[in-house]
Amino acid sequence: MSIGITVELKVEDIANSIRKLKKEDKETLLLLLSGKDKEIKKRLHEIKSKKVKTLTREEIFEGVL
Repeated sequence: MSIGITVELKVEDIANSIRKLKKEDKETLLLLLSGKDKEIKKRLHEIKSKKVKTLTREEIFEGVL
């Protein structure tokens, strides 16, 4: 047996809810909507498990400034 439910939401209400999100939550929402969340989670796991080394700020901007 299954039960169906219909929910009506105004686009304005959704937009207002998104505006009220913290920056970190907005970034998470963007990743989820972009479909890249699995890739990002994988990379984060690699960094935390020290499988890869992140670049320092100096390494990133070396030769640029």
